[in-house]
Amino acid sequence: MMGALPYLYLTRIKNGIKELVKKPARLIYVLFLVALVIFSLTVGDAGKGGADFRDPAELAAMATALYIVMFLLTTQNGFSRGGSIFTMSDVNLVFPAPFRPSRVLFYGLFRQINTSLLLGLVILFQYGWLSRTYGISSIVLFSLFLGYVATVFLGQITAMAIYVFTSSDEAMRNRIQAIFYLLTGLLALYIGLYVWQHVGEGILSAAVTAANSLVVRCFPVGGWLGWAFAASISKAGFVPGLLASLAWLALLVWLINSSNRDWYEDVLKTAELTQSIAAAQREGNLEVAPEKVRVGKTGFDKGWGADAFYYKHKIENRRGNIFLLSRNSLLYAVLFIVVALFMREGGILGVFSFVTYFQLFSTALGRVNKELTRPFIYLVPEPPFAKLLHNLREMLPAALVEASVIFIPIGIIFDLNGYEICACILARFSFSLLFTAGRIIVNRFWSGASKALTFVFYLIVMVILSAPGVVLAMVTGSNLVLISQNFVMFLTMAVVNIPVSLLVLFLCRNMLQYAELNY
Repeated sequence: MMGALPYLYLTRIKNGIKELVKKPARLIYVLFLVALVIFSLTVGDAGKGGADFRDPAELAAMATALYIVMFLLTTQNGFSRGGSIFTMSDVNLVFPAPFRPSRVLFYGLFRQINTSLLLGLVILFQYGWLSRTYGISSIVLFSLFLGYVATVFLGQITAMAIYVFTSSDEAMRNRIQAIFYLLTGLLALYIGLYVWQHVGEGILSAAVTAANSLVVRCFPVGGWLGWAFAASISKAGFVPGLLASLAWLALLVWLINSSNRDWYEDVLKTAELTQSIAAAQREGNLEVAPEKVRVGKTGFDKGWGADAFYYKHKIENRRGNIFLLSRNSLLYAVLFIVVALFMREGGILGVFSFVTYFQLFSTALGRVNKELTRPFIYLVPEPPFAKLLHNLREMLPAALVEASVIFIPIGIIFDLNGYEICACILARFSFSLLFTAGRIIVNRFWSGASKALTFVFYLIVMVILSAPGVVLAMVTGSNLVLISQNFVMFLTMAVVNIPVSLLVLFLCRNMLQYAELNY
């Protein structure tokens, strides 16, 4: 007879499959993701054709860096709210049941594998440029995907273990946190010193050598999994990294099970916090206040009518951002700059496409999304169009600063002149406006649809809105030479995208007239 927990786990999977049939929107979303993966794999295979590929050691270095960064970011949650491998349904139904804590822990681990697999899907979408640049096969991509999934999984378990052992002992938490930052600092110091000592070989070459060194590969989890992945593209052995990762998992499970601590109570707060965040997001509160908030000056003495929303958002951004940018924006900027180092031979257009591709998922409506769920934006006696514009004003400076932070270093890497860098910044800024306009269209006409179907609508709308600028840029770039081809193409995109965005805003100017349109 099957045990209760395995039955519960398999039943959840079966019910998830049944929901695909009962909810067509979710089925469309899943099919759309599958189609994107197939398209990415097909395009990648079609683009191999005997081209000269870059050194696979660069890919191994990028994978190791990705794994280490993801492990550090995931593990850091253990010092504040722990790893969220249990939900409130588990707390209410599984925890009170007569199961041994060890079996409940393994149930949570298997549940977390599903989440890690979903988070790793983004890796599969990178097959096109990876195969064209490094000539990798689908098997290598699958190895990269598995390494990413394992990194997120082990990071969540590590965060849970840290939280279990430090949640009630602040002194121990401070000591472990100090060790965490010390190891991270020593790793960064080692890579920096190595690059500085071998700068004559080229910064990129020195960084790749340092990332593939034994010291980096011995870094917990991220380095081990990078070591294992390197075996798929070189003659390096995968056994040491794989064994170290498995030993780490076994050690964490043993420590949690063998300790005298009641980890049920420790993860209860984590589950409650995760549940409250999900409930707040469903209600439209897109942000949850951290434990420490920089308050500074309170209130504002500027703004009148619809203009008050803009100054309100400025204060909120000052408290939550760093120099007008969120932490996620800064992380994306660092990622794009690092990727640009490895894609120099592909040209600036390839990097711009990569940056815009991720911008499609990272761009949001900003704080106006939060305002749409509150009555104040509808009660202010101002024209709907004025309220919409003033609520969108706060994203303009951040979009321009973010574009500058990304493309000034990338322009230097690609030896672009000042005109080309300015054109890249303007084009990136125009796509911020365009993607914001696309989200407004979706909110205006499909705000009541499910999240999955809304996402599909958003992608379709963005393809339609982006098509005029992209097509016209390709035509003018081939037939008009003004300063350079890159300058003409990026400037053309900006010149087309900005009017298209403004036209969409004008056509949706009355979206704030009725609150029912946004529920």
